[in-house]
Amino acid sequence: MYKVSEAAALSGVTVRALHHYDAIGLLQPSARSDADYRLYGNDDIAALRRIRRYQALGFSLDEIRELLTASAKDRLAAMRNQRDAVRHRAAETAAIVHAINREITMENGGGTQPPDRLERAQGLVSEYRERSRTESVPQQSALLAEALDVLRPLTTGAAMDAAAVRLAVWIHHLRHDYANLADLCRRFLDQEPDWEDGAFATLELVNALTFLERHQDGVDVHRAHIEAVMAHRPPTEWADAMWNSSHSHCWHAAGQREAWVDLFRVLDAGVEATAENRQNRYELLHTAAMAMGSDYETYATDIETLTERMAAIIGEDPDWSERLWAELRFEQQKVGNAVRCGDPEGVTQAVDAYRTFLDRCDWPRKQIGIAYSNLGAIMLWENRPEDAVGSFVRAQQDLELDGYGYAWFASASLASGAPRERVRELLAEAGRRLESADAMRIFNEDAVLSSAADKDDLLNALLQTA
Repeated sequence: MYKVSEAAALSGVTVRALHHYDAIGLLQPSARSDADYRLYGNDDIAALRRIRRYQALGFSLDEIRELLTASAKDRLAAMRNQRDAVRHRAAETAAIVHAINREITMENGGGTQPPDRLERAQGLVSEYRERSRTESVPQQSALLAEALDVLRPLTTGAAMDAAAVRLAVWIHHLRHDYANLADLCRRFLDQEPDWEDGAFATLELVNALTFLERHQDGVDVHRAHIEAVMAHRPPTEWADAMWNSSHSHCWHAAGQREAWVDLFRVLDAGVEATAENRQNRYELLHTAAMAMGSDYETYATDIETLTERMAAIIGEDPDWSERLWAELRFEQQKVGNAVRCGDPEGVTQAVDAYRTFLDRCDWPRKQIGIAYSNLGAIMLWENRPEDAVGSFVRAQQDLELDGYGYAWFASASLASGAPRERVRELLAEAGRRLESADAMRIFNEDAVLSSAADKDDLLNALLQTA
């Protein structure tokens, strides 16, 4: 089963479109998790691709609703009618006429659809995702490289395909190839796409510049985007512009955290609250609290107010589908607040509250494991390695940790004095789940690993693959 973001990338539609299809009953997810997250199966992905094809042919959503359940004869008649109408339009619609003829051929003669580059690339990414669950991630890199080759005609030239660009962005993230991600986003933005696609590419460009440590460039791009949002978009969309924590890190790294905070205050004061933007409003406050958290003494009152507002958003609607997710982030925020204000007793109480919250959650074991892994990361980053190890051990009972989880587990174990053999074992597991370039980055950024006397042996263990 696929989460909303994964289903969107694999089907070539936006997350917002998926939510809209669900709301109007065009296509609803086949399942929901115990935490009420939308989950999509392979049949849903196939239906979404059909919707995308029909939209490309000029059908309205109401017409597509009928096509999805119509007989082959009725679909054929609809295709012919649509073709005849398109033929009377201007010359620029010739490409649409060709696509409709292709659909008519398939419906009338039972033929197969001509190769679709986007679907071929989506299939390769799906194969990568499935095989990486049981095989070494680095060994599957060729699948992602092939997917990018398949997409290249759609992501170069003067008429880049927005759905193909979104999938290529995801692939570059999987490959940790931020230089090419930045180049892709800039080229796409040069073509002046519509607002939603342009906003997506702009924020992904900020992400790429952050990972490339081009922080001032990232700040300049992000600032211009935020100002454009406030000048030209409705206040209901303003929270979308600043909610990502990696973007705020870019400002901090450029020495402009206070400028980010000042801009946040202006934007936050103008956000118009709706049920639809509740998740992004919540995430905006959480991002602000984290941005201020590294200087807790200066922003203690602000962080307390933000935390209270997060609680208020959680209380807006008891049936909010993301409520448990928000409550989890809220508990994490309270742990971080306690750590940053230097209150050992408060940390113990916050961690106990976090665990109590997880104990009462009727979630699958995997999600509980992820939550404990996140707690372990918080404890590691706040220099509490023994607590971090305990959380990772608990996470491992419910979850097969990913590469980052095993790397953090190894770092916490090393800092807490675990035997080297155990540390190398954990690093080897991390290496099996990470691309080599990303493993190197993690090692170089981890102060504990990179300063160890036997750092070369530890690095070799991290680069080891099964």
